[in-house]
Amino acid sequence: MLIVFLGILGLTALAALVDWRRGWLLAVVIGVIQDPVRKITPNTPPALTFSILVVYFAIIFGSQAMLQGHLRDLARRFGAVSQAMLLVFICLCLAAVTGLVTFGLAFWQVPALSLFIYLAPLPAVVIGYAWMSDEEALVKFFKFYSVVTSVAMIGCVCEYLGYTWPVLGLVAQPGLYIRHLPGVQIPMLSGFYRAPDIMGWHAATLGSIGIGMSIRGRMQIQSWPWMLVALWGFFNCLISGRRKAVYQLAVFALVLLWRYFRRLTTTQLASIGIAGMLMAGLVYRVASNQHSSVYAKGQVTSREEVWVRLEGGLMDTFDQYGLMGAGLGSATQGVHHLTGKALNVGWQEGGLGKLAVELGMPGMMAVAFLAWVLIRTLFYMARYPDEPGSSQLMRAILLAIFFSNIANFMVSAQAYSDAVLILLTAFFVGCFLGTATLNEKFLAAQKQKPAEEPQAIGLGSPATV
Repeated sequence: MLIVFLGILGLTALAALVDWRRGWLLAVVIGVIQDPVRKITPNTPPALTFSILVVYFAIIFGSQAMLQGHLRDLARRFGAVSQAMLLVFICLCLAAVTGLVTFGLAFWQVPALSLFIYLAPLPAVVIGYAWMSDEEALVKFFKFYSVVTSVAMIGCVCEYLGYTWPVLGLVAQPGLYIRHLPGVQIPMLSGFYRAPDIMGWHAATLGSIGIGMSIRGRMQIQSWPWMLVALWGFFNCLISGRRKAVYQLAVFALVLLWRYFRRLTTTQLASIGIAGMLMAGLVYRVASNQHSSVYAKGQVTSREEVWVRLEGGLMDTFDQYGLMGAGLGSATQGVHHLTGKALNVGWQEGGLGKLAVELGMPGMMAVAFLAWVLIRTLFYMARYPDEPGSSQLMRAILLAIFFSNIANFMVSAQAYSDAVLILLTAFFVGCFLGTATLNEKFLAAQKQKPAEEPQAIGLGSPATV
Protein backbone atom coordinates (compact mmCIF):
# COMPACT_ATOMS: atom_id res chain seq x y z
CA MET A 1 0.00 0.00 0.00
CA LEU A 2 2.87 2.38 0.72
CA ILE A 3 4.31 1.83 -2.77
CA VAL A 4 0.89 2.35 -4.34
CA PHE A 5 0.37 5.52 -2.32
CA LEU A 6 3.76 6.92 -3.27
CA GLY A 7 2.95 6.24 -6.91
CA ILE A 8 -0.37 8.08 -6.58
CA LEU A 9 1.41 10.92 -4.78
CA GLY A 10 3.94 11.23 -7.62
CA LEU A 11 1.23 11.28 -10.30
CA THR A 12 -0.72 13.84 -8.30
CA ALA A 13 2.34 16.07 -8.02
CA LEU A 14 2.87 15.85 -11.78
CA ALA A 15 -0.74 16.81 -12.38
CA ALA A 16 -0.32 19.76 -10.01
CA LEU A 17 2.66 20.98 -12.03
CA VAL A 18 0.49 21.12 -15.15
CA ASP A 19 -2.83 22.33 -13.71
CA TRP A 20 -2.72 24.05 -10.32
CA ARG A 21 -6.49 24.06 -9.87
CA ARG A 22 -6.78 20.35 -10.40
CA GLY A 23 -3.70 19.91 -8.26
CA TRP A 24 -5.34 21.71 -5.34
CA LEU A 25 -8.37 19.44 -5.56
CA LEU A 26 -6.12 16.39 -5.66
CA ALA A 27 -4.25 17.74 -2.63
CA VAL A 28 -7.52 17.51 -0.70
CA VAL A 29 -7.75 13.83 -1.64
CA ILE A 30 -4.13 13.20 -0.61
CA GLY A 31 -4.88 14.94 2.70
CA VAL A 32 -7.51 12.29 3.39
CA ILE A 33 -5.78 9.09 2.27
CA GLN A 34 -2.37 9.92 3.78
CA ASP A 35 -3.64 9.15 7.29
CA PRO A 36 -4.97 5.60 6.72
CA VAL A 37 -1.84 4.79 4.70
CA ARG A 38 0.30 5.89 7.65
CA LYS A 39 -1.71 3.69 10.02
CA ILE A 40 -1.05 0.52 8.04
CA THR A 41 2.61 1.30 7.31
CA PRO A 42 5.11 -0.34 9.72
CA ASN A 43 6.27 2.08 12.46
CA THR A 44 3.61 4.60 11.27
CA PRO A 45 6.21 7.05 9.84
CA PRO A 46 5.22 10.65 10.74
CA ALA A 47 6.58 11.92 7.41
CA LEU A 48 3.49 10.52 5.70
CA THR A 49 1.42 13.14 7.53
CA PHE A 50 3.15 15.77 5.39
CA SER A 51 2.46 14.03 2.07
CA ILE A 52 0.09 16.81 1.07
CA LEU A 53 3.06 19.19 1.05
CA VAL A 54 4.50 17.36 -1.97
CA VAL A 55 1.45 18.36 -4.01
CA TYR A 56 1.38 21.78 -2.37
CA PHE A 57 4.97 22.56 -3.36
CA ALA A 58 4.33 21.22 -6.86
CA ILE A 59 1.49 23.74 -7.19
CA ILE A 60 3.73 26.56 -5.99
CA PHE A 61 6.60 25.57 -8.29
CA GLY A 62 4.47 24.96 -11.36
CA SER A 63 2.43 28.16 -11.00
CA GLN A 64 4.95 30.50 -9.46
CA ALA A 65 4.57 33.20 -12.14
CA MET A 66 0.80 33.24 -11.74
CA LEU A 67 1.02 33.22 -7.94
CA GLN A 68 3.57 36.03 -7.94
CA GLY A 69 1.21 38.18 -9.98
CA HIS A 70 -1.67 37.53 -7.57
CA LEU A 71 0.65 38.13 -4.62
CA ARG A 72 1.51 41.59 -5.96
CA ASP A 73 -2.18 42.34 -6.50
CA LEU A 74 -3.00 41.06 -3.02
CA ALA A 75 -0.31 43.23 -1.43
CA ARG A 76 -1.52 46.26 -3.41
CA ARG A 77 -5.16 45.86 -2.40
CA PHE A 78 -4.50 44.96 1.22
CA GLY A 79 -1.43 46.94 2.11
CA ALA A 80 -2.26 47.17 5.82
CA VAL A 81 -2.52 43.37 6.07
CA SER A 82 0.81 42.93 4.28
CA GLN A 83 2.58 45.35 6.63
CA ALA A 84 1.13 43.64 9.69
CA MET A 85 2.28 40.28 8.30
CA LEU A 86 5.81 41.64 7.88
CA LEU A 87 5.83 42.62 11.57
CA VAL A 88 4.75 39.09 12.52
CA PHE A 89 7.54 37.63 10.38
CA ILE A 90 10.14 39.72 12.22
CA CYS A 91 8.79 38.47 15.55
CA LEU A 92 8.86 34.88 14.27
CA CYS A 93 12.54 35.21 13.47
CA LEU A 94 13.15 36.58 16.97
CA ALA A 95 11.21 33.66 18.47
CA ALA A 96 13.27 31.22 16.39
CA VAL A 97 16.45 32.62 17.95
CA THR A 98 14.85 32.22 21.39
CA GLY A 99 14.05 28.62 20.50
CA LEU A 100 17.70 27.95 19.66
CA VAL A 101 18.68 29.32 23.08
CA THR A 102 16.09 27.12 24.79
CA PHE A 103 16.80 23.85 23.01
CA GLY A 104 20.44 24.36 22.03
CA LEU A 105 22.04 24.15 18.61
CA ALA A 106 21.89 20.34 18.76
CA PHE A 107 18.09 20.57 18.40
CA TRP A 108 17.98 23.31 15.77
CA GLN A 109 15.37 21.26 13.89
CA VAL A 110 12.76 22.10 16.53
CA PRO A 111 12.50 25.89 15.93
CA ALA A 112 13.12 25.29 12.21
CA LEU A 113 10.11 22.98 11.92
CA SER A 114 7.95 25.36 13.92
CA LEU A 115 8.99 28.32 11.74
CA PHE A 116 8.14 26.29 8.66
CA ILE A 117 4.68 25.47 10.07
CA TYR A 118 4.02 29.16 10.71
CA LEU A 119 5.13 30.28 7.23
CA ALA A 120 3.98 27.37 5.05
CA PRO A 121 0.30 28.47 4.92
CA LEU A 122 1.11 31.87 3.35
CA PRO A 123 1.20 30.61 -0.27
CA ALA A 124 -2.14 28.88 0.41
CA VAL A 125 -3.64 32.33 1.04
CA VAL A 126 -2.43 33.39 -2.43
CA ILE A 127 -3.82 30.16 -3.92
CA GLY A 128 -7.21 30.95 -2.42
CA TYR A 129 -6.98 34.52 -3.70
CA ALA A 130 -6.21 33.24 -7.21
CA TRP A 131 -8.89 30.54 -7.00
CA MET A 132 -11.66 33.15 -6.95
CA SER A 133 -12.03 33.62 -10.69
CA ASP A 134 -15.75 33.79 -9.94
CA GLU A 135 -18.04 32.75 -7.13
CA GLU A 136 -18.93 29.49 -8.83
CA ALA A 137 -15.28 28.43 -8.54
CA LEU A 138 -15.66 28.42 -4.75
CA VAL A 139 -19.00 26.60 -5.01
CA LYS A 140 -17.30 23.88 -7.07
CA PHE A 141 -14.59 23.54 -4.41
CA PHE A 142 -17.25 23.29 -1.69
CA LYS A 143 -18.95 20.51 -3.65
CA PHE A 144 -15.72 18.60 -4.21
CA TYR A 145 -14.60 18.94 -0.59
CA SER A 146 -18.03 17.89 0.65
CA VAL A 147 -18.08 14.73 -1.48
CA VAL A 148 -14.55 13.69 -0.47
CA THR A 149 -15.06 14.45 3.22
CA SER A 150 -18.52 12.87 3.37
CA VAL A 151 -17.06 9.63 2.05
CA ALA A 152 -14.15 9.85 4.50
CA MET A 153 -16.58 10.29 7.41
CA ILE A 154 -17.85 6.77 6.82
CA GLY A 155 -14.74 5.61 8.66
CA CYS A 156 -15.88 7.37 11.83
CA VAL A 157 -19.25 5.63 11.71
CA CYS A 158 -17.54 2.27 11.11
CA GLU A 159 -15.37 2.84 14.16
CA TYR A 160 -18.46 3.84 16.15
CA LEU A 161 -20.14 0.57 15.12
CA GLY A 162 -17.20 -1.41 16.48
CA TYR A 163 -15.20 -2.32 13.37
CA THR A 164 -11.53 -2.87 14.13
CA TRP A 165 -9.86 -2.29 10.78
CA PRO A 166 -6.23 -1.15 10.94
CA VAL A 167 -7.10 2.05 9.05
CA LEU A 168 -9.47 3.17 11.81
CA GLY A 169 -8.73 4.87 15.11
CA LEU A 170 -5.97 6.97 16.58
CA VAL A 171 -2.66 6.51 14.80
CA ALA A 172 -0.02 4.39 16.59
CA GLN A 173 -2.45 3.41 19.35
CA PRO A 174 -4.26 0.06 19.42
CA GLY A 175 -7.76 0.02 20.81
CA LEU A 176 -10.08 2.88 21.66
CA TYR A 177 -8.92 6.24 22.94
CA ILE A 178 -11.10 6.99 25.99
CA ARG A 179 -11.61 10.45 27.42
CA HIS A 180 -12.61 10.56 31.09
CA LEU A 181 -14.96 13.32 32.23
CA PRO A 182 -16.83 13.51 35.55
CA GLY A 183 -19.27 10.59 35.43
CA VAL A 184 -18.70 9.93 31.72
CA GLN A 185 -16.24 7.87 29.68
CA ILE A 186 -16.26 8.94 26.03
CA PRO A 187 -14.66 6.82 23.27
CA MET A 188 -12.83 9.29 21.04
CA LEU A 189 -13.27 8.40 17.37
CA SER A 190 -10.91 9.26 14.52
CA GLY A 191 -12.23 7.17 11.66
CA PHE A 192 -9.81 7.26 8.73
CA TYR A 193 -8.13 10.41 10.10
CA ARG A 194 -5.10 10.22 12.35
CA ALA A 195 -6.65 11.84 15.44
CA PRO A 196 -10.07 12.87 16.81
CA ASP A 197 -9.15 16.57 16.62
CA ILE A 198 -8.45 16.26 12.89
CA MET A 199 -11.63 14.32 12.22
CA GLY A 200 -13.68 16.76 14.30
CA TRP A 201 -12.32 19.75 12.35
CA HIS A 202 -13.28 18.19 9.02
CA ALA A 203 -16.71 17.24 10.35
CA ALA A 204 -17.32 20.79 11.59
CA THR A 205 -16.11 22.29 8.30
CA LEU A 206 -18.34 19.89 6.37
CA GLY A 207 -21.32 20.86 8.52
CA SER A 208 -20.51 24.56 8.10
CA ILE A 209 -20.41 24.29 4.32
CA GLY A 210 -23.67 22.33 4.37
CA ILE A 211 -25.43 25.01 6.44
CA GLY A 212 -24.14 27.87 4.32
CA MET A 213 -24.95 26.26 1.00
CA SER A 214 -28.42 25.14 2.12
CA ILE A 215 -29.21 28.79 2.96
CA ARG A 216 -27.84 29.80 -0.44
CA GLY A 217 -30.19 27.25 -2.06
CA ARG A 218 -33.30 29.12 -0.81
CA MET A 219 -35.37 25.95 -0.30
CA GLN A 220 -34.96 24.96 -3.94
CA ILE A 221 -34.12 21.42 -4.98
CA GLN A 222 -30.37 21.96 -4.61
CA SER A 223 -30.70 23.01 -0.96
CA TRP A 224 -31.93 19.61 0.28
CA PRO A 225 -28.71 17.67 -0.37
CA TRP A 226 -26.81 20.42 1.47
CA MET A 227 -29.07 19.97 4.48
CA LEU A 228 -28.12 16.29 4.52
CA VAL A 229 -24.46 17.31 4.29
CA ALA A 230 -24.92 19.61 7.30
CA LEU A 231 -26.65 16.84 9.25
CA TRP A 232 -23.95 14.32 8.33
CA GLY A 233 -21.20 16.69 9.43
CA PHE A 234 -22.98 17.49 12.69
CA PHE A 235 -23.48 13.80 13.49
CA ASN A 236 -19.77 13.12 13.04
CA CYS A 237 -18.96 16.15 15.22
CA LEU A 238 -20.98 14.52 17.99
CA ILE A 239 -19.50 11.03 17.77
CA SER A 240 -15.94 12.32 17.42
CA GLY A 241 -16.08 12.99 21.15
CA ARG A 242 -14.49 16.43 20.67
CA ARG A 243 -16.66 19.19 22.06
CA LYS A 244 -14.58 21.75 20.19
CA ALA A 245 -15.90 20.33 16.90
CA VAL A 246 -19.51 20.98 17.93
CA TYR A 247 -18.59 24.44 19.21
CA GLN A 248 -16.75 25.23 15.98
CA LEU A 249 -19.93 24.46 14.05
CA ALA A 250 -22.00 26.49 16.53
CA VAL A 251 -19.71 29.52 16.17
CA PHE A 252 -20.05 29.28 12.40
CA ALA A 253 -23.85 29.30 12.60
CA LEU A 254 -23.95 32.22 15.06
CA VAL A 255 -21.56 34.40 13.05
CA LEU A 256 -23.36 33.65 9.79
CA LEU A 257 -26.74 34.60 11.26
CA TRP A 258 -25.27 37.67 12.94
CA ARG A 259 -23.73 39.05 9.74
CA TYR A 260 -26.57 38.10 7.36
CA PHE A 261 -29.72 38.06 9.49
CA ARG A 262 -31.16 41.32 8.11
CA ARG A 263 -30.95 40.05 4.54
CA LEU A 264 -32.45 36.61 5.12
CA THR A 265 -35.47 35.87 2.96
CA THR A 266 -38.45 33.78 3.99
CA THR A 267 -37.16 30.75 2.11
CA GLN A 268 -33.72 31.11 3.69
CA LEU A 269 -35.27 31.32 7.16
CA ALA A 270 -37.23 28.17 6.32
CA SER A 271 -33.97 26.44 5.35
CA ILE A 272 -32.42 27.44 8.68
CA GLY A 273 -35.50 26.24 10.56
CA ILE A 274 -35.56 22.86 8.86
CA ALA A 275 -31.83 22.34 9.34
CA GLY A 276 -32.18 23.30 13.01
CA MET A 277 -35.03 20.85 13.54
CA LEU A 278 -33.09 18.05 11.86
CA MET A 279 -30.09 18.69 14.10
CA ALA A 280 -32.27 18.92 17.22
CA GLY A 281 -33.87 15.60 16.28
CA LEU A 282 -30.43 14.07 15.81
CA VAL A 283 -29.31 15.26 19.25
CA TYR A 284 -32.45 13.73 20.76
CA ARG A 285 -31.76 10.41 19.05
CA VAL A 286 -28.14 10.38 20.18
CA ALA A 287 -29.05 11.35 23.75
CA SER A 288 -31.85 8.78 24.06
CA ASN A 289 -29.72 5.84 22.86
CA GLN A 290 -27.92 3.99 25.64
CA HIS A 291 -24.82 3.41 23.53
CA SER A 292 -24.46 6.94 22.16
CA SER A 293 -25.82 9.00 25.07
CA VAL A 294 -22.30 9.60 26.42
CA TYR A 295 -21.57 11.77 23.39
CA ALA A 296 -24.50 14.03 24.18
CA LYS A 297 -23.55 14.20 27.86
CA GLY A 298 -19.97 15.04 26.95
CA GLN A 299 -21.01 18.26 25.20
CA VAL A 300 -21.89 19.96 28.50
CA THR A 301 -19.27 22.49 29.55
CA SER A 302 -19.17 24.74 32.58
CA ARG A 303 -18.49 28.46 32.24
CA GLU A 304 -15.33 28.02 34.30
CA GLU A 305 -14.04 25.39 31.90
CA VAL A 306 -14.79 27.60 28.90
CA TRP A 307 -12.72 30.40 30.41
CA VAL A 308 -9.84 28.04 31.21
CA ARG A 309 -9.78 26.70 27.64
CA LEU A 310 -9.97 30.15 26.06
CA GLU A 311 -7.31 31.56 28.37
CA GLY A 312 -5.13 28.62 27.37
CA GLY A 313 -2.60 28.96 30.21
CA LEU A 314 -1.54 32.47 29.16
CA MET A 315 -0.66 33.87 32.60
CA ASP A 316 0.98 30.64 33.80
CA THR A 317 3.12 30.65 30.66
CA PHE A 318 4.49 34.12 31.33
CA ASP A 319 5.09 33.22 34.98
CA GLN A 320 7.05 30.13 33.93
CA TYR A 321 9.02 31.37 30.90
CA GLY A 322 8.96 35.16 31.15
CA LEU A 323 7.82 37.71 28.58
CA MET A 324 9.98 36.27 25.77
CA GLY A 325 8.57 32.74 26.11
CA ALA A 326 10.51 29.57 25.32
CA GLY A 327 10.81 30.07 21.57
CA LEU A 328 9.50 28.38 18.45
CA GLY A 329 8.90 24.66 18.74
CA SER A 330 8.17 24.61 22.44
CA ALA A 331 4.47 23.92 21.88
CA THR A 332 4.56 22.51 18.35
CA GLN A 333 3.00 19.10 17.99
CA GLY A 334 5.23 16.33 16.66
CA VAL A 335 8.69 17.85 17.27
CA HIS A 336 9.65 14.83 19.36
CA HIS A 337 9.80 12.84 16.12
CA LEU A 338 12.76 15.01 15.08
CA THR A 339 14.66 14.85 18.35
CA GLY A 340 13.92 11.25 19.26
CA LYS A 341 12.74 12.17 22.75
CA ALA A 342 10.09 14.21 24.53
CA LEU A 343 11.36 17.68 25.38
CA ASN A 344 8.61 18.57 27.89
CA VAL A 345 8.93 22.31 27.40
CA GLY A 346 5.52 23.46 26.30
CA TRP A 347 2.35 22.01 27.80
CA GLN A 348 -0.02 24.59 26.31
CA GLU A 349 -2.92 23.39 24.18
CA GLY A 350 -4.95 26.60 23.76
CA GLY A 351 -4.12 29.21 21.16
CA LEU A 352 -3.17 32.02 23.53
CA GLY A 353 -0.92 29.73 25.56
CA LYS A 354 0.78 28.40 22.43
CA LEU A 355 1.48 31.89 21.11
CA ALA A 356 2.70 33.03 24.51
CA VAL A 357 5.21 30.21 24.97
CA GLU A 358 6.46 30.20 21.36
CA LEU A 359 6.34 33.88 20.38
CA GLY A 360 6.48 35.62 23.73
CA MET A 361 4.87 38.98 24.43
CA PRO A 362 6.36 40.77 21.35
CA GLY A 363 5.07 38.08 19.03
CA MET A 364 1.66 38.02 20.67
CA MET A 365 1.34 41.78 20.22
CA ALA A 366 2.31 41.45 16.55
CA VAL A 367 -0.21 38.65 16.01
CA ALA A 368 -2.90 40.67 17.81
CA PHE A 369 -2.20 43.62 15.51
CA LEU A 370 -2.40 41.38 12.43
CA ALA A 371 -5.65 39.85 13.68
CA TRP A 372 -7.13 43.31 14.29
CA VAL A 373 -6.18 44.54 10.81
CA LEU A 374 -7.42 41.36 9.13
CA ILE A 375 -10.69 41.21 11.06
CA ARG A 376 -11.38 44.87 10.37
CA THR A 377 -10.77 44.25 6.66
CA LEU A 378 -12.97 41.16 6.54
CA PHE A 379 -15.79 42.85 8.44
CA TYR A 380 -15.67 45.76 6.03
CA MET A 381 -15.86 43.42 3.06
CA ALA A 382 -18.65 41.34 4.62
CA ARG A 383 -20.87 44.44 4.85
CA TYR A 384 -20.59 45.12 1.12
CA PRO A 385 -23.89 44.36 -0.72
CA ASP A 386 -24.44 42.00 -3.63
CA GLU A 387 -22.74 42.88 -6.88
CA PRO A 388 -22.62 41.22 -10.28
CA GLY A 389 -20.42 38.18 -9.78
CA SER A 390 -20.20 38.50 -5.99
CA SER A 391 -22.77 37.92 -3.23
CA GLN A 392 -22.80 39.13 0.35
CA LEU A 393 -23.99 35.70 1.51
CA MET A 394 -20.84 33.99 0.25
CA ARG A 395 -18.69 36.57 2.01
CA ALA A 396 -20.69 35.99 5.20
CA ILE A 397 -20.13 32.23 4.87
CA LEU A 398 -16.37 32.71 4.51
CA LEU A 399 -16.34 35.15 7.43
CA ALA A 400 -18.14 32.60 9.60
CA ILE A 401 -15.65 29.88 8.59
CA PHE A 402 -12.83 32.23 9.56
CA PHE A 403 -14.24 32.97 13.03
CA SER A 404 -15.12 29.32 13.69
CA ASN A 405 -11.47 28.46 13.06
CA ILE A 406 -10.35 31.23 15.42
CA ALA A 407 -12.59 29.74 18.12
CA ASN A 408 -11.18 26.27 17.49
CA PHE A 409 -7.61 27.59 17.54
CA MET A 410 -8.24 29.30 20.87
CA VAL A 411 -9.08 25.97 22.53
CA SER A 412 -6.94 23.56 20.49
CA ALA A 413 -4.00 25.22 18.76
CA GLN A 414 -2.14 21.91 18.43
CA ALA A 415 -4.62 20.70 15.83
CA TYR A 416 -3.39 23.46 13.52
CA SER A 417 0.04 21.86 13.42
CA ASP A 418 -1.61 19.49 10.94
CA ALA A 419 -0.68 20.51 7.40
CA VAL A 420 -4.12 19.80 5.91
CA LEU A 421 -6.00 21.90 8.48
CA ILE A 422 -3.76 24.93 8.33
CA LEU A 423 -3.53 24.91 4.52
CA LEU A 424 -7.30 24.72 4.09
CA THR A 425 -7.84 27.43 6.70
CA ALA A 426 -5.38 29.71 4.90
CA PHE A 427 -7.04 28.87 1.57
CA PHE A 428 -10.43 30.01 2.87
CA VAL A 429 -8.90 33.30 4.07
CA GLY A 430 -7.45 33.82 0.60
CA CYS A 431 -10.83 33.07 -0.98
CA PHE A 432 -12.42 35.73 1.22
CA LEU A 433 -9.85 38.31 0.19
CA GLY A 434 -10.29 37.21 -3.41
CA THR A 435 -13.97 38.19 -3.38
CA ALA A 436 -12.76 41.81 -3.62
CA THR A 437 -11.80 41.13 -7.25
CA LEU A 438 -14.96 39.35 -8.42
CA ASN A 439 -16.89 42.41 -9.59
CA GLU A 440 -13.95 43.62 -11.67
CA LYS A 441 -13.48 40.17 -13.20
CA PHE A 442 -17.19 39.91 -13.98
CA LEU A 443 -17.29 43.29 -15.72
CA ALA A 444 -14.12 42.46 -17.65
CA ALA A 445 -15.66 39.20 -18.83
CA GLN A 446 -18.81 41.03 -19.92
CA LYS A 447 -16.80 43.47 -22.01
CA GLN A 448 -15.15 40.60 -23.86
CA LYS A 449 -18.50 39.15 -24.92
CA PRO A 450 -20.00 39.96 -28.34
CA ALA A 451 -21.74 43.33 -28.49
CA GLU A 452 -25.17 41.81 -29.19
CA GLU A 453 -25.17 40.00 -25.84
CA PRO A 454 -26.73 42.01 -22.99
CA GLN A 455 -24.18 43.20 -20.42
CA ALA A 456 -24.88 43.45 -16.71
CA ILE A 457 -24.43 46.88 -15.21
CA GLY A 458 -22.22 46.88 -12.10
CA LEU A 459 -22.88 48.85 -8.97
CA GLY A 460 -19.27 49.87 -8.54
CA SER A 461 -16.00 48.19 -7.74
CA PRO A 462 -15.82 46.21 -4.48
CA ALA A 463 -14.24 47.93 -1.54
CA THR A 464 -10.54 47.45 -1.08
CA VAL A 465 -8.46 48.01 2.01
